[in-house]
Formats: sequence, structure tokens, C-alpha cells
Amino acid sequence: MFNIIFWVLTLLSLALFGGAIYLVARALLKKLNRDQGTDMSALEQPATAKVAALKNTTLLKALTIGILSIVALLPLGIIMDMTSDREALYHSVVDEIGRSWGEQQTLSGPALVIPYSYFVMQEEVSNDGKTRHEVKRTYQDELVILPKKLSLDLDLKHDFRTRGIYQSLVYNAALKGQADFRLNRYDIPNLIAFDNQNARLVFGVSSNQAIDKVEKIEVTGDSVILSGSLMSGTGLATGGLEKGFNQGIQVGEASDFSVNFAMTLRGSQSISALPLGEQTLLNIHADWPHPSFKGLLPAEREITANGFTANWNISHLTRNYPQEFIKSNQSTLTEVVANAMLFEPVTHYGKIERSVKYGLLFIVLTFIMLFIFELGQKTSLSTVQYMLVGSAMALFYLLLLSLSEHLAFLQAYLIAACIPVLSVSAYVGSATASLKRGGIVGTMLVSLYAVLYSILQLEDYALLMGTGLLLVVLLILMFVTRHQPKNTVQ
Repeated sequence: MFNIIFWVLTLLSLALFGGAIYLVARALLKKLNRDQGTDMSALEQPATAKVAALKNTTLLKALTIGILSIVALLPLGIIMDMTSDREALYHSVVDEIGRSWGEQQTLSGPALVIPYSYFVMQEEVSNDGKTRHEVKRTYQDELVILPKKLSLDLDLKHDFRTRGIYQSLVYNAALKGQADFRLNRYDIPNLIAFDNQNARLVFGVSSNQAIDKVEKIEVTGDSVILSGSLMSGTGLATGGLEKGFNQGIQVGEASDFSVNFAMTLRGSQSISALPLGEQTLLNIHADWPHPSFKGLLPAEREITANGFTANWNISHLTRNYPQEFIKSNQSTLTEVVANAMLFEPVTHYGKIERSVKYGLLFIVLTFIMLFIFELGQKTSLSTVQYMLVGSAMALFYLLLLSLSEHLAFLQAYLIAACIPVLSVSAYVGSATASLKRGGIVGTMLVSLYAVLYSILQLEDYALLMGTGLLLVVLLILMFVTRHQPKNTVQ
């Protein structure tokens, strides 16, 4: 509501400004005729004849077109607000589907967590408050060990989920991986003992409800998986590992072992992996042909019409956290991430928003084309007819917004463009009593909408094409008006 009020006030201000320009131009025309010795008695015609003559001058017609173009800002602004509201509703539905199906996934781990105990000598005061003595207190903490080498292979299969007239791009991910651990003798101050019998492997997943199945967790080497099922949660507050699941494991001291694992999970929009290994190899394959990479860019990638493949080879030197740290240090592991997004290049709302941004330009160009048409065909259109033509042009964008929610964008564009092309050409043909003139206007409008569609499709060359179109229209206008004398009445 606030936007509509703003646009109305803006329109009134611009209309007053345009009216003032009109009155000033009219006064200048009178003065010019007086200075040139024009017989003012001829101008002292009845008021209606004099006004009609002034309105048909080239200058006043140009001013009229300018004022009508400013008026066109109001419907275009309302349509832009409607487009933004519909797009916001679309994104809210997509987010809701994502929360139900599975949000953007961030994978991390596995990491090995080993509990340990340590002591702290504290000085206490006796009950009488006179003597002091040291007391040995025992505390528990955990050592988090990241893998020496980590290999992750992700295979994504895209799908769509619909709700009402909206649909959301989602995926199913099959993850296979291997993590190699190398345990050393860790020097921890005041260490009492490690509890190697109750260690655990933690797997970080940002959205637990989207885990379909953990197919396997196998350990090879000097370690044994403890009996019992997987447990939800990681028991860590470390950023990147705070959500997920864990598996109990018994490890030997200063030993090496490997973990092979596989799982399937769901997600939407994008998938990320944290490079927790001293050397991390990440491979992502997807059947979606429009990826967008964020964070660390892949070392190699191949994009085809059937999908994409991306490979990362990441060293631990790209980040600032160590391979081993204490749980109580509250480290965060999310400073470096490899991300692949299943990107929808341009939604129909994005195209409509861009087309509305060009709306004023194309309404002005339509008016200029009609003006050129008047000059070339030696005919004249009234201000009311210009207003109706502008209304038909503005209605195109509302039709495009409505139809694109139910049809493919090209189909919606063709149907919506037929309305102004057919209505305006038929209207001009009827107003000038000439089928040929109506056909000329129709041809010009078809060319105009073809250029607009090309601009919407070619984002990188939109500015170049728009500039070229303006240049062509300007040259045509200069050619048609090259012999136009001053103050010639059409």
C-alpha cells in the first residue's frame, strides 16, 4: 500500500512538472511567432481551433509523448511491486519445501573423538582460614582428531517437488568416502589417561532429518567398531560438527586405521563439504547442467548438457585450524568450504522483473515509433489514442506475469505479446481508416517485442542490444524529420 501511495504522489509531481513544461513551451511558441512577424490576428482564431493547431505541432506532440511516458511509470511501478511480491512468495514456498525435503546440506567428517582425563592442582583454604593446601582435581575433556587423508565422492540426482503452482529443485545424494587416521602420542598438560575404549567417530550433517540411510561404516586397521547402533548427535559444539551422528569405536594407541563409509541423503539448492583432511579429495557428479560454485573453486570441472563433474584437491594449508584440537577450545571448522549449487539460471520471475525494468524504455520506443509513423504517413493520432496504446503496452507485463506462472516463459511471452500487437495495430488501422497503416504498426511492434525477448535471453549482451536499439530508433527519427521545418502544422 505504501508503494502505491508513493507512486501516486510521484506521478502527481511529475504530471505537474510536465504541465508546467507544456505551458512554457506554448508561451515560447507564441513569442517565436510574434518575433518572426507572424500575423497574430491569424492566431486569434476561436479557442478550440487555436488549441488544436498547437497540439499538432511537432514540439507539442513530443512534449505530450514525454508526459504520457512519465504517466506510464505508475502502472509499471505497480506491476513491479506485484512481481516482487509473487517472487517473494515463490521463494518462501521453495524454502518451505526445502525444510520438508532437506535443506542445503553441509557435510563434514568423519572426525575421531577420544575422551581423556587430566588433573589440575588447586590451592584451597582450610576451614579455619589459616592454612592453605593444594588439592588435585580431575577433569574430563575430549581430543578431536581430523583425518590425515579424506576422500569424498558425491553423486547427485535432481528432482522437482511441487506445491500449488510452484516447484522447487531438490536432489538425492549418494555419498561414498574414505578417511585415513594416523594417531600419535599426544602431549597434553597434566594428562592422566586417554579412554581409547570409548572413542567415537563423528559425521557432521547440517540437516539430520534428510538422512535416508547410512549404508556402511567399516574400519580397517588397529581399531574396532563397538557394538550397538549409530547414535544421533555428535556431542560437539564445534562449528561444522555440531549436528550429525556418531559411531562408537575402540582405537589403539599410536596406531593407523581407515574408515570406509557410505550413506544417502536428501537436500535442496546446494551441497557443501568441509575439507577436514590434511589432504582432501572431493568429487561431485550431478545430472543437473547448471552448477554454480562458491567458496573454494574446483581444480577441474566439466559441464555438459547432461550434467557436471567437479573435482577438488584441497590442502590443510588453506585453513587456520589444526588437525588436532581440544573440544573445550570451541573451534570452528567452517572458514573454508567447497560448495556446488544446483543453479536455476533465470526463473520466470527474474525475466519478468527484467522485462518490467525495460518497460518504460519500450513504451517510450512505441510512442516514438508511432510518432515516426505519423511523420512518415502524414497522419495524426490524438493524445487519447496514445494513452490507450500505452495502456495496452503496460497490460502486456501484467499478462506476462499471470501467464508465466502456468505456462513456459516462451509460451507466456508469445500470448502476452499478441495482445498489444494485435490490439494496437487494429486500433491504429481503424483510427486512420487504413489497413496498410495498421499492418505497418503491427510489423514495428512485432520487431520491438522480438528485440525485447532477445534482450531477456541474452543477459550478457542486454546493454549492448538495448543501446543498439536506441541508436537505430534515433537514426530513423532523424531521417524522417530531416526536412521538418520549424513550427510546421501537421
